[in-house]
Amino acid sequence: MAATERDLHEQHRAMTSDLAARHARVKELDFDDAEFDGQYTAMVQRAEELLAFEQTLPTRLAEPQRLRSAKIVRWSWRAQTVVSITLITAVLVLDRTAWWLLLLIPHVLATLLGWSIKVTVQQHKQQRGIAFALHALCVLVILVALGVLSAWWIIAVLIGWALIGGAYADAPQQGAKK
Repeated sequence: MAATERDLHEQHRAMTSDLAARHARVKELDFDDAEFDGQYTAMVQRAEELLAFEQTLPTRLAEPQRLRSAKIVRWSWRAQTVVSITLITAVLVLDRTAWWLLLLIPHVLATLLGWSIKVTVQQHKQQRGIAFALHALCVLVILVALGVLSAWWIIAVLIGWALIGGAYADAPQQGAKK
């Protein structure tokens, strides 16, 4: 268990123990006792705090993994943009046909759009997997553009683009980073 995870569980245990202690005090008091109302209100307030904490606990526990996924996704898209621009330069320098730019320019634009992806707690594992799939697609683009593989492999590149784009489009949009 990570230190932050351990701290969160310890905080939850402390809040639960405090609530149990307050409940025990309230049970010992009579309804007519002057102290009952204050103790009861404090117990209800602690219960509300515990419920609010428990609602945020899954998100707080997943945050370190989300941050790791955010780095992977961010640098994957950036690296693929650099590779794509390098590939365009290589195709031009190697005096390959300009028709390859029809494949490479959309690839660069797609990777540039990937820079703005927000990695959310709910979708971070899926987004990380898609970023890894992007690497495989980029290898295929490189091999096709440099002539290592037949031009027929462009069909596989187009299918890959559709799958990656579809995977991101199917993910629920969260709007802001969570």
